Amino acid sequence: MPLSDSAYETIKRRILQNAYPGGYQVLEEELGTELGMSRTPLREALVRLELEGLVEILPRRGVRVLPLAAADIADIFQVLSPLEVLAVRLIAERADNKASVARLQAEVDAMKRSLAADDLDGWAAADERFHRALADESGNPRLAAAARNLLDQSQRFRMFTLRLRERPTRSTKSHEAVVAAVRRHEAEKAVEEHSQHKVNWHTHMAELMAKFGIRQI
Repeated sequence: MPLSDSAYETIKRRILQNAYPGGYQVLEEELGTELGMSRTPLREALVRLELEGLVEILPRRGVRVLPLAAADIADIFQVLSPLEVLAVRLIAERADNKASVARLQAEVDAMKRSLAADDLDGWAAADERFHRALADESGNPRLAAAARNLLDQSQRFRMFTLRLRERPTRSTKSHEAVVAAVRRHEAEKAVEEHSQHKVNWHTHMAELMAKFGIRQI
């Protein structure tokens, strides 16, 4: 893997897991030392992350992780939800969707195993893969690209609230119901289930932000 790709993946993962939280600022030289990397591949990685809306490069002041405010979460939900719902419909309506169903079911099974083991981090990883699989398996590359970018940003909030919210049993059951409807090619039922899941998620996140006084992450 090229050094710039390695730097990109490492920094991005730390941002998504909130190891580098919103507002975190560091000089490029310090970040390069931390990652054991020279300036050129590091700068290439940071430019990619800036284009994705995760950081801003500050001349002579390093790089800053862009925070997500409540309004940002609402904006992401407003765009991401219809993309995911459309992906569900496209997969359900596809005549041969067995491979897609198998991929989605594998992540639901991983969620269930993680819950049984009381492994919230494992559940969150499977949940992230599930939502990415929805986008990937839509068969629409533009939908997938747009959804992946929004998923990266929403993942920061999901990880931030992972241990603040209720045990994600209901969410897992909802994902399983979506997959079951997709498997039976019941597009309307799958769409209805996933639409309600997204509404429930956003409502719960808004309640958490209000309850804990979260202004940004």
